[in-house]
Amino acid sequence: MRWAILAFMFFLYVINFADKAIAGYAAVSITEEFGLTPLQWGLVGSSFFWSFVISNIFGSTLSDRLGTRKMITIMAISWTILQFGAFAITNLQLLIAYRILLGIFEGPFFATAIAQLNHWFPAKSRGMATSILNFGGVVGGLVCAPILVYLIETFGWKISFGSLGFVSLLWTILWVWLGKERPDESSEEVAKAPIIKKKENLKDIVSSMFSLTFLVTLFAGFTVYWYLSWIQVWMPSFLLKARALSTSEMSYVASLTGLLAGLVTISISIFSDYLFKKNSSYRKSRVLVAGFTCFIGAALFYSMTEIHSIAWTIAVLILGKGCLSAVFVMGPHISSSLLPQRTSLMIGTFAGVSTIAGVVGPIVSGKLVQVAGKDIVQGYDNTILMVVGLSIIAGILLIAFAKPDNEVKKKQKLMDEIERRAL
Repeated sequence: MRWAILAFMFFLYVINFADKAIAGYAAVSITEEFGLTPLQWGLVGSSFFWSFVISNIFGSTLSDRLGTRKMITIMAISWTILQFGAFAITNLQLLIAYRILLGIFEGPFFATAIAQLNHWFPAKSRGMATSILNFGGVVGGLVCAPILVYLIETFGWKISFGSLGFVSLLWTILWVWLGKERPDESSEEVAKAPIIKKKENLKDIVSSMFSLTFLVTLFAGFTVYWYLSWIQVWMPSFLLKARALSTSEMSYVASLTGLLAGLVTISISIFSDYLFKKNSSYRKSRVLVAGFTCFIGAALFYSMTEIHSIAWTIAVLILGKGCLSAVFVMGPHISSSLLPQRTSLMIGTFAGVSTIAGVVGPIVSGKLVQVAGKDIVQGYDNTILMVVGLSIIAGILLIAFAKPDNEVKKKQKLMDEIERRAL
């Protein structure tokens, strides 16, 4: 059953990213219909992330109270209604309202989905499960691109939005019928959680969220999301202008690199799970893997600013993206290890803070390209060097300061001492 649950989460993540990406593919149709300026369209794109941090934290907290199955059902129903509601969009204000609402109801998905998977997969297999979940985002955002573009060009953007609503509806019906919160206690599929001797209080939550381990993990997540936002916003124009590809070549490269990078991330995650089975240490199996993949990713992306051939660019986009995306697989498990009884809250905070880069990153990259003036290649190289610098800093901070095993032992020792005094 655990693989069926993973399949449910995978396909819902495909829908999740298709919902995000389809607006970009329909940009020309929408801007022409409503007569939008580039600045107004930029406002539409940014509006999706306005509520992301709050919705991640609030939604993941609600998930801890309601249960992951109910929360996922609520989100899927909301996406369905919103995508069908695209037929009612008649102006810029309604379009922005639609994107804000979609951001609110999609925000908590990542944390809630991982919490759902944690019910079914033991700690030694969660890296692989999370990387497969993330691969659904690649399929939804890049691999499905030709299908989404065909629907937009053939039937119009509103019908294409509605088609995603129909897919969400079918998924929701199957989920309500077959989905389960967690395995039966007697099942061999029960994912054994760490033994918690007392319920967490506000002090436990605050100490976990302000621990050095969590703070540097947040920075690593911010770094990866900076790069992912570069992929979504700037990679197409980078391939067109700095690497002189045609539009069709660009779309094929985007799909190919996204698909193969996802396989690289899964491979790194399986290796991380192997290490965890051997040593049961979050630092050795999650932190160090994340830290060194930051360095590898940084080295690969730096090389792309020196070697401008399209073959090398494709290779870097595959291997480098695979490495940095692996950090976003390790981050949730490092975070949740600090407070396992509030998994959704910790992962939701991690995901929410990380997405701030989705608001800031594209603007900074745009400024770097603009400052370079007519030297287009140098402008895009500067945006890549920004990713390199952040990745190096993230790798150093993780390896130097992220010690989740020590945090867990410290809390357990404190709990034992409190329990001993109470006797």
